[in-house]
Amino acid sequence: MSSADLVGLPEAVEALQQTLATAVGRLNEEKERAPCIAPRAAMWGSGRLVRLDVLMACWGLGTWLGVNGLYVQLPLLVERLPEGWALPASMALAVQLANAGLLIYALLKRLLPRASDAPFIYALLLIGTAALTLNSFLYTETVTVAGTERSVAFLSLTFCAALVGCTSSVLFYPYLRHFRDVYLATYLAGEGLSGFVPSLVALVQGVGGEPACVPSADNSTLVAVYPPPLFDSTAFLLILGALSAVSLVSFSLVDNCKAFESERVATSAAAKDEEASAVVSWRAPGWAVAMGAMLCLNALSNGVLPSVQSYSCMPYGAGAYHLAVTLGAMANPAACLAGVWLRPLPARLLAALLAAAAPPLAYILATAALSPAPPLVGQTIGSILVVSSWVITSAIVSYARMWIYGWARRGGARGMRTCGAVTQVGSTLGSALLFALVNYTAVFVQPQACPTVH
Repeated sequence: MSSADLVGLPEAVEALQQTLATAVGRLNEEKERAPCIAPRAAMWGSGRLVRLDVLMACWGLGTWLGVNGLYVQLPLLVERLPEGWALPASMALAVQLANAGLLIYALLKRLLPRASDAPFIYALLLIGTAALTLNSFLYTETVTVAGTERSVAFLSLTFCAALVGCTSSVLFYPYLRHFRDVYLATYLAGEGLSGFVPSLVALVQGVGGEPACVPSADNSTLVAVYPPPLFDSTAFLLILGALSAVSLVSFSLVDNCKAFESERVATSAAAKDEEASAVVSWRAPGWAVAMGAMLCLNALSNGVLPSVQSYSCMPYGAGAYHLAVTLGAMANPAACLAGVWLRPLPARLLAALLAAAAPPLAYILATAALSPAPPLVGQTIGSILVVSSWVITSAIVSYARMWIYGWARRGGARGMRTCGAVTQVGSTLGSALLFALVNYTAVFVQPQACPTVH
């Protein structure tokens, strides 16, 4: 090597260092833009434990299993319980009343500030499993309240099952800070499965078909007789109870198995994550916009849409309602898996995607408001349009919610709790508004199942 080459060597080394620094900087920027999504090599390579992925997904399955599972059973329940088409609105309110679990958790954490989150998670999953199992035998029991039959047992046990999901957003997410970031996406995919798996079971179960109107015993009225599905709601709810038990066992293994110690974050790092709250400020434009969007998205997905779905879909037939519920529920995990496999969209493209959801959302609300005679009723194209609108809207809203959850991860545990609290506030506002509109106004109308005999 010549002396001239040696003289130029330091400059070459310095240039190489600058190039590497630039590359690392760009990788860090990409990670910041997608804090909950790992690179594909890390997602499926040797940098993670597949066994832990499976357990995380199974644990996530139990979060909203009770709520999602009961929602996909609504095409059968609205025909058999006394509330009729108003049942989804009553159910949505019962689910949002389960936000009382947040207050109970906050009180217990104040009384026991050093207590681990794990015992609270065990208690919630146990309550959810017991509620689903009991509901399978008691859901048809009614009580007369103010002269009207009400499904008190069903709604009370729905409240208990919903405690898991409502409290998970401020309890389960912060617990995940004890594990590496790559497992958040797996957990979210499992949470999405809480809608997908019950939907598959409901598709196998079937809806039974349209009712037949037969004369009553005294021939004074016509009574609707519904064809039975492949198996009844009792068997369906027992399946949900078994899946909830699987979630409980999975969390127990995640929490106690020594083989996963290598995937945990050091205690000091978790504590630092707990303190990473300086960026969680409403004065920061990014946080204000993100949390405002999260409020609206959850008001729609957990309050408005479930409450109007029966009015939007039932005029097109029980089959259309069944497909809209089950395929819409499947869109949620599909959106989460898109977040796992694909690079997250830039914020501007996400805004454009949400704008694209406005037409199908408007069509959904129009069909609900015009019920029982919405556009194209009795035509195949009408059923296709309403089912497609529900699937597209559900998919876009689910993807946007997952995107914001991943973005909020940069705020540490407090950022995740803030995001979870906003989720529940939006859900409660949407549910309360629609409960009032459905039960105390004439905006939404349910026709009689059979004509009146004159």
